[in-house]
Amino acid sequence: MARILLLICLVAAIIALLGAAAAAWTRAANEGRQAASDLSIRSGGNNVERISYAALILLMLGVTSGLLGGL
Repeated sequence: MARILLLICLVAAIIALLGAAAAAWTRAANEGRQAASDLSIRSGGNNVERISYAALILLMLGVTSGLLGGL
């Protein structure tokens, strides 16, 4: 009987953690979407800035994956 009770508590804890993670994910996505729309309104579409940010992200991805940073 104690095993069943522990299993039920484990399932309830997992469901609670998944619910909290889903809420955090949704909130982060909404805030990110809002911040991105505010940024695009303020910047006015500067193409050089966008290209430089894309290049920076690609460079950071290459360094962290070891392609540019060496093995």
